[in-house]
Amino acid sequence: MNIKLSVIVPCFNEESRFGEGFNHYFNYLKKQKYPWELILVNDGSKDRTLDLIKQYAKASKNIKIVTYSKNRGKGYAICQGIKAARGQHILFSDLDHSVSIDTVESLFPYFEKGFEVVIGSRRVKGAKILIHQSWLRETLGRGFTFLVRIFINWNIQDATCGFKAFTKEASRKIFNSVLIYDWAFDAEVLYLAKKYHLKIAQAPVVWRDVRGTKVSLKKDILRSLLGLLKIRLNDLRSRYL
Repeated sequence: MNIKLSVIVPCFNEESRFGEGFNHYFNYLKKQKYPWELILVNDGSKDRTLDLIKQYAKASKNIKIVTYSKNRGKGYAICQGIKAARGQHILFSDLDHSVSIDTVESLFPYFEKGFEVVIGSRRVKGAKILIHQSWLRETLGRGFTFLVRIFINWNIQDATCGFKAFTKEASRKIFNSVLIYDWAFDAEVLYLAKKYHLKIAQAPVVWRDVRGTKVSLKKDILRSLLGLLKIRLNDLRSRYL
């Protein structure tokens, strides 16, 4: 079957909100006339997340499970999902669906125009933020994006929105070279897209903050800043293919 869309959703200790998150994606996808697959990646959860994934996955043969025992981080989970994906277009998003899955329909026209990477953005014309993050988290996010623009790609307006899509060919080029799996993962993906001269579009999204993030400001912000430096060093050392 020629699958049009693969949707990858990483999951780590999501027992309390898995059902609602799963239904958000599945209820939309099952109505689509085109072939699709939903790939749920269990990133070493220690609660009942894997049991729930297996239970809910029985709803459709179009649902795939990727699982491993040790928590490796969101970036690693997405990379494993990419390896399992067969779709012409591959989207990764978060279980909390801060950006609604139906937004993917607005991304397809960009691919039709020849773009190979389409990233959701809260900072371009047409975007809306319905529920803001806390002032501190939003300020740090903007600050990180500013550093991404300096170190990675000046054209990027929003580096941290977790709603990004790729052609199958572009995903193979990028994710086979990813080396960083923490909060700097998105920045590395954008850097590799630019390095490989892929056509990047920034699509406006409607976004709302959902409580329950597993990002630790003190720990992950520092790691992400160091990650930006590591990306450039990796390139200087010819670690990217």
